[in-house]
Amino acid sequence: MKKRTTTCILAAMMALSACLSGCSTGTSGSASASSGTQGTSSGESSDIIQLTYWYSWQDKIAENNVERIQEFNETVGKENGIQVTAEYQGTYDDLHSKLKSAFVANEEPDVCVMEIASMKPFADGGIIQPIQEMVAQEDVDDFYPGLMENCYVDGVLYGVPYLRSTPVLYYNKTLFEKAGLVSEKGPSDWKELASMSKQLADIGVSGYGFVSDIWIYEAFLRCNSGDTVNEDWTRAVFNSQQGVEMTQFLRDGLRENNFKYYSGNNASDAIKTDEVNQKVAMWVASTANLSNNLQLASDNGYEIGTAFIPKNTQNKVPTGGCNLVMTSRLEGKKKEAAAMLINFMSSKDSAVKNHIKTGYLPTRKSISSDERLVELYEKTPQYKVALDQLQYGSGRPMAQAYTEMTKTYQEGMDKIMTTDTDIQEALDECAAACDSLLK
Repeated sequence: MKKRTTTCILAAMMALSACLSGCSTGTSGSASASSGTQGTSSGESSDIIQLTYWYSWQDKIAENNVERIQEFNETVGKENGIQVTAEYQGTYDDLHSKLKSAFVANEEPDVCVMEIASMKPFADGGIIQPIQEMVAQEDVDDFYPGLMENCYVDGVLYGVPYLRSTPVLYYNKTLFEKAGLVSEKGPSDWKELASMSKQLADIGVSGYGFVSDIWIYEAFLRCNSGDTVNEDWTRAVFNSQQGVEMTQFLRDGLRENNFKYYSGNNASDAIKTDEVNQKVAMWVASTANLSNNLQLASDNGYEIGTAFIPKNTQNKVPTGGCNLVMTSRLEGKKKEAAAMLINFMSSKDSAVKNHIKTGYLPTRKSISSDERLVELYEKTPQYKVALDQLQYGSGRPMAQAYTEMTKTYQEGMDKIMTTDTDIQEALDECAAACDSLLK
């Protein structure tokens, strides 16, 4: 493989620094813990191929990563003389930042997870390599189409879906019953979201709670036929009529319909505390939170349900989560070993186990009739909502400056939700600042 000069690498690092976006940041798990560990096969020798794998998030997500690596080491790895060490790296942003530094120091991992909106910057920066020749076409065709948009960069396959998600609406079924609402049905549209939220005020709790989160805004904008940026990611469009309508809906909700907005550095922790203490009845988060949310509900004496993101004009949501990628310096036997690992962790059997363990989406079409999933959906129908919603799934922008742009947008939305500023003027000013970043 052609080697890049240090100057080119450093230039790529600078261009890359603006795209460390993570979907549902701050809600997918704890960012603090120690590294994962794996079992090792007996009879280890010097000719064993050693691979390093980096992953993000803790709780059920970390457990799933560790279990898949242990399973690989005990089966495919043992059969082929491959040993993988899994290392926890924090949030997606943390992992991306460490990956850039490790690449410059020639100490990068062999395989890692990568948040989907960051695929193009890392590919353009020469840090990850194409894997098109290492993944069977029948496997590519088996992944749900809505998950594949962010796997390609300029028409070339750089990753495969691993722990993938959509945002869903969670609601406290116990509070719904107390408020006289139907506990088996969440709001289907904005009108119902507002009316249900308002009715929940009768029992002294907030109805719909939200934070300033780009993934949530992407979801609500698309459900109103809008978006954050144009199709080629060169211009902000959240100040369109659709964007103004969405923003007005949220601010009206705060003033008239018992919505609650959580701001400040601890906003994500604050809404989570209110969820567990049953002080807020509805919120939007990743389907990756499902297993933990079900456990928290069970531990604290309440039940939760899941529903599509409420629509205004249409059902449409961004996908999220991470793909599996291979770093660019790998070649020869290590490259072949890394391909085996990627194919194993994204296999049909792994896809079933990943879904059951975490709540992330079942990534493959062919596993829909798997008896393990049929049994799961009968017992816990909350798992199936995100899969049903996936038919309306779409990719996320992969512009170099998208993360930096979204921080500007989120700050603008925070101002709108906490002051009386004019919505159109504030969004126009914010969009102008974002355009200068995107160009």
